[in-house]
Amino acid sequence: MIDPSQALAIDYSERADAYASCWAPVIQPMASPLLSAMPLAGARRILDVGAGTGALWPVIQRAAPQAMLWGVDRAHGMLRAGGEVLRRRVAVMDAEHLGFREGVFDRALLVFVLFHVSDPAGALREVRAALHARGLVGAVVWGADPGLPGAPIWAEELDREKAAPDPRDPKVMRQASMDTSDKLAGLLEQGGLNPTDVWSRRFVHQWTVDRLIATQTHCGLPSRRLRSLPRDAREACIDRVHARLGRLNVSELAYEIEVIYGIANRPA
Repeated sequence: MIDPSQALAIDYSERADAYASCWAPVIQPMASPLLSAMPLAGARRILDVGAGTGALWPVIQRAAPQAMLWGVDRAHGMLRAGGEVLRRRVAVMDAEHLGFREGVFDRALLVFVLFHVSDPAGALREVRAALHARGLVGAVVWGADPGLPGAPIWAEELDREKAAPDPRDPKVMRQASMDTSDKLAGLLEQGGLNPTDVWSRRFVHQWTVDRLIATQTHCGLPSRRLRSLPRDAREACIDRVHARLGRLNVSELAYEIEVIYGIANRPA
């Protein structure tokens, strides 16, 4: 049997292109405050844990023009979808078992990935070992999250078609252990790091119905349940959801989300 973490990596690999086009543009602005707060300009070697499709790499490289950027991700399909941006500078690697020499990097980033790791504190200890003394770690995780607009509509229509439950094991989502500033600070400390700045910020992303449908049918929770339906039932379900979402007003299509940021150093 495939373990939940491996199944998650396979799922992300299969949906990498949809993730890059639909979801990465939504969350990229939410990661920017971390890059602005971290002193990256003088960095020489940066490790991006959970690099995904590399959507943030151009931004990171502009902030650290002299740095060599390396990335790891367990989902090989995500790295492949990054194309030339990532080529020859990434590896398929588990965050809990990093294969780097000790003290190689002076900066490390974990952007929207730590809540998917089975042992977040263990992964942070691995990152700590890869940093030189006083090297910095920056993490971005979700705070209070009400879910995407229209989630109840999707649930009702999928249930109406008798779609199978979400196949994703709920244990792969460890957001509850780090969804406040205090929790994230405590987690960084468990990883042997010294938190220097932990804060939160709220964002609002304004969806259109068409972009919301595209995202949820290609890389969101509804997409996983839709797979269980025959084509006709799947299309009928999507049509009904589209019609119901079309009756929502602008405020009901706004996605309000809290994001938690943490910066910590490796003690000397």
